[in-house]
This record gives sequence, C-alpha cells and structure tokens, in this order.
Amino acid sequence: MQKLAIEYLRTTVARLPDKTALVDDSGEITFGALWHRALHAARDIADRVGRNGLPVAVEIEKSIDAIVAIVAIQLSGNLYVPFDPNSPPERRERMLQTLGSPATIRVNIGALELDGQIIGGRATGADTSNAEIEAALFDGLVARKNIDPLYVIFTSGTTGTPKGVTISNAAVIDYIDWVRHTYAVDESEIIANQAPLYFDNSVLDIYLCFACGATLHLLAASRFMFPDDVVSYLAANKISLIFFVPSLLSNFAAVNALQEHDLGALRKVLFAGEPMPLSTLRYLRERLPQALLSNLYGPTEITVDAIYWTFGTEIETLTEVPLGKACENKTIIFLDEHGAPVTEPDAVAEICVAGVGVALGYWNNPERTAEVFIQNPEHSRYAERIYRTGDLGYVSSRDGLIYMTGRKDGQFKHRGYRIEPGEIESALSALGEVTQSCVIYDADHREIVAFYTPAEPGKELRGAHKLLAGRLPAYMIPRRFVAVARMPVTPNGKVDRKALWAGYKKPGG
Repeated sequence: MQKLAIEYLRTTVARLPDKTALVDDSGEITFGALWHRALHAARDIADRVGRNGLPVAVEIEKSIDAIVAIVAIQLSGNLYVPFDPNSPPERRERMLQTLGSPATIRVNIGALELDGQIIGGRATGADTSNAEIEAALFDGLVARKNIDPLYVIFTSGTTGTPKGVTISNAAVIDYIDWVRHTYAVDESEIIANQAPLYFDNSVLDIYLCFACGATLHLLAASRFMFPDDVVSYLAANKISLIFFVPSLLSNFAAVNALQEHDLGALRKVLFAGEPMPLSTLRYLRERLPQALLSNLYGPTEITVDAIYWTFGTEIETLTEVPLGKACENKTIIFLDEHGAPVTEPDAVAEICVAGVGVALGYWNNPERTAEVFIQNPEHSRYAERIYRTGDLGYVSSRDGLIYMTGRKDGQFKHRGYRIEPGEIESALSALGEVTQSCVIYDADHREIVAFYTPAEPGKELRGAHKLLAGRLPAYMIPRRFVAVARMPVTPNGKVDRKALWAGYKKPGG
C-alpha cells in the first residue's frame, strides 16, 4: 500500500512515460517530461528549503508550471500551499503570517523561481540522471508518514483571517481511491479542470490524472466567462469527465450552451461546491442523456467530498435535490445543539463527518481547530475525531437520503467558495467609514448584500467595490451595499439578520 500521494505519479510515469499528462493554453506535457522537470526543481527546493515538511506557497496561475511546482514540492519532502496570484495584498500577508512566512514559488519569464531564484534550471539531464535524482529524493522521503500533511488550502475565517485547512497524504489517497472505484476512472479518461488550484475540487482533477494516467486539461479562468466557449472546448477535445460547480452548469443552461455541440464523449458530469438547482439538473439530463450525473458534497476540512448521489430516472419526479448518502470511505453523524447524536429520520441536526479524510486541523490555529474537530461522541472509549460542518440537514424517511436545510451560522457558499460573513464585515469595518455592518447572502439572486451603518449619518459609502478590492478577493466583494440608520437587534443584543433581511427591498421586488 502506498504511503504518499506522490507515489501515484511515480507509478504512472513508469507505466506511461510518453502519454500526455497535462494540457494548458501554452501546450502540453507528457508524464515523463513532467517528472523530469519536477525532479530537477525538487532538488533545488530541497537544497534551499530543506526536507522537513515545511509549507511552500505556490503563487502561480493554473497551468502546467503550477502542477510542476506542486509535484516538486512534494518530492522535496515539503507540503504545498496554493495561493491565488491575484489575492489582495493584505489577505495574502495574513495567510503568509499564519504559515510562518514560507518560501514562495512563482513564474518569471517562463522559469520557476523560489523566492526570486530560478529552480530546475539544471534540468538538461546532463549533470545528473533522473534516476539518480529520484533515488536521492525518495531516500529523503523515507521518514515521511502518510499522516504527514500534503497541502494547506485557505478558507474564509470568521475574524477576518483565513483558516489554513491542513490535509494529509492518507486523506487524499483514501479519497482518490474512492473516486477511482466509484466512477470507474482509468487512463482513457480526458478530464477538464475548472477549479482553481486554491479550491479543493482541483484535488480530484489533479490526483485522478496522477493515479490513473488520465489526461488533464487545465482551462484558464478567463474562459469560464463565456459558457459557449467552454462547451466548444469540451466538444473539440472530447472531454469525458468534468467536475464543475453548479453555478457554471446553470450558466450553460441559461444560454442553452449545450444545444449546438456534440458532447457524446462527455460520460461523467460531477458537480459540487454549492446547491444544484433542480432546473439545471433536468437541463443536463435532457441535453446529456448518455452522461452519469453525480452530486457531491463536502467542506474542505473533510478532503473534498463526504456525501454523494448519482441520479437515475428519478430526476423528473424530484421536488428537491438531495445531497445523497455517505461516501463509502466516510461516516456521517448528526449532532443536536448540545452535541448529542441524533438518529431519528427527518430530524434536522448538524452534519458531522468521520473518516480518514478528516483534516489534521487548521494550520497554526489550535483554538479554532479544537472548536470544530472534536471527539466522536458515539465512540467515547477510543479516539476518533469528527468534523462539525456547521451545515444542517436530515435523513429523509421517504428515501433514506440526506438533505441539507441550511447553516447553523451565517456562513454561505458563493461561486463554489465557502465564505464567512465575518471576514467581509471585518474588511468593511476597517474602512473607517462604517460603524457596523452585516453581510447576508441572497440565494435567489446569487449575490452578496452588505448592510452597513455609516460613520457619518446620512452619508453613504462611495466606491466600496474599489476600497474592498485591496482587502478581499473578487468573489467575496458584495454586489449590493445598503445603508441603514441602525441595525435591528435581538433580545440578546445581536444583529437580527431576519429582521434586517425582511426590511430589505430585493431586486425586482
């Protein structure tokens, strides 16, 4: 049994060295060439950073270069942390501080650079053979354990500081083996990647490629602004598997993008990251009758997915879209507000997850880790950690499937990203022109609404989008800003979100 996730790629390189591994807008690369580049870059990383399991940030747009960097970091005995290259400076600095100011890999004029110094520059094959470099690097990996961290991905934080979710090698191996078996993925698969590398849906794309020898197409983020362009690409390149967020698939439906293209090769359509509208699901079934349609659910803290459902003929009779049932490698537990297990059908409670995929915790944040990674109350006689998702749901007595009803807090999903309102509210408060704020998600219109009390009565916030762009990523900036004279409060003094929202005149209302 393999110990480290990087062994997937090592095995595939030995088996399929000349097969195309990755495709991006700049070209393509075989598994053998990918391994060659990564080995030489890894040697330089190990020389400069060491081999001590330290975080190394990857601040590169989704590309072949970025994947080379991710592989090289693993080979060097360290863990990778994908960053959004366009992340606002203040947010980026907070993440770097959380990590302890790690080394950072970027691209400069086509070359990988580690803190400004070129790495992999000796990749001519003349100085040392691949076999010698590989042997030396894997000798250095002997001490690594499968429970050691593989990557850290940052998610939104309630206090304004993003949280670094730390995922082990064992968790990714466990997840990818489940995906391979469940969806019968092999080397014939051609996968199109939509998720940015700093969004954990990309883990499925990358490691299926490594594990199965499938070819992975890395689609640039700019392409997704034009649904018809994406669908045209899928058809032209005979893409067979996609793992997209539902909002993108809804965009396909909105402009009927699937109508004009031959998508006969597309056999597996997976989606996750936010609720799937029933109308979009029915559109996909109508336009892609040959395709498997599968809904997946799971926060970053449990390694991509924990619940899934593959739809059959029942789509036309559905009244709501279920989350499904527990993935075979995970266990779903429901806890009430007191932390006691709930087993009755139709009883709404907090969805919690157990299994190998549960994260190691939040990097350098033991307090928050202790709050949501807890001992399983069903097994108090031995240690088993579970993750409290904060999502509310129930098991239906009608069909035995899990359905989600909402959140126990104000957290929401937007464009597939999980967002804490508190992070946006903290950024608003820091502007100095706001005394109080409350952020609410308008699910009907899929937009973020920020209510605020001006520091100067009657003076509305001007240029808020531009002001927040230096503090928040684009997907977290509210679409609407609503000034209120004062915030309604509950009897215990907290902002009354329901009353605030009830008094808001919604678009078209």
